[in-house]
Amino acid sequence: MKSKNVIKKIMLRILTGVAGPFVNTRIGRAAFFEAAPQNQLLLAHTTEGIYYIVNSSDKVIGRSVYSERNSFDAHHLTDALDLISNPKSVLIDVGANIGTIGLLGISKGHFKKCIAFEPEPHNFKILTHNVSLNGLNDKFELRNEALSSEAVGTLDFELSEKNYGDHRMRIKTTSGIHNEANRKVISVVVNTLDRALENVNLDECMLFMDTQGYEGHVLSGANKLIQMNVPVVTEFWPYGLKRSGGLELFYNVLRNSGYTSMWDLKNPTKKLQFSIDELKVIESQIGYDGGFTDFLFVKE
Repeated sequence: MKSKNVIKKIMLRILTGVAGPFVNTRIGRAAFFEAAPQNQLLLAHTTEGIYYIVNSSDKVIGRSVYSERNSFDAHHLTDALDLISNPKSVLIDVGANIGTIGLLGISKGHFKKCIAFEPEPHNFKILTHNVSLNGLNDKFELRNEALSSEAVGTLDFELSEKNYGDHRMRIKTTSGIHNEANRKVISVVVNTLDRALENVNLDECMLFMDTQGYEGHVLSGANKLIQMNVPVVTEFWPYGLKRSGGLELFYNVLRNSGYTSMWDLKNPTKKLQFSIDELKVIESQIGYDGGFTDFLFVKE
């Protein structure tokens, strides 16, 4: 272990010394990221003109933002915005992580305000710094809390060691395809969207949600938002939804909605009529071995 750390430090110094052209390439940035010590905070500057602090131990979102120089998953937001005929002024970002959705949405003028929810303390701290780093404090309301079907005080929250975007509400303690049983567990404060947004004009809102399989629970606590047919972009991960006991919750909430159209954002040019049956067909196509997609639901 000690020799491995020494090698990484040497690589980091070499890369720093020859920074120039190599580190200004995707491969060079990826190599620099991998050579950085664990839990090192690095500064990324994306092609969109946004600054992000990222953690070198986050091998998914942090690595992607640093090496690719793009706001992680923000193409789902921009694809959805191209499909929505009635622009909204408030972005509700659930599972905000380090802010890649909200910061893109605000900095590019797509929204006037972002209400961002992120329960994990370290992600939330970086999110707060990233908002400040880009001079956008007045455009954000940051909430260090999880969302569920009920505001029950606190719930267990499991942490992924290498993917800081895969921290999850813990429902099952059995092992799964991501070795979930061995994850560190913390307690997080829990609220509902109905309660958190009680003073917000939902007519002006759009919801962007990625909660690693907990979306059914979140929507179960968002009855007012669903009744108002607020446009929703949501990750759809059958394995995670099933593991959390939220798959049927997801369907039950949407079954009572007024949404008329939907898009699988892997194919945003193909508009679908909203139906639970269609969602279940896509569920069966994806399966339960880790595949996922993202949906946009709207009422037209």
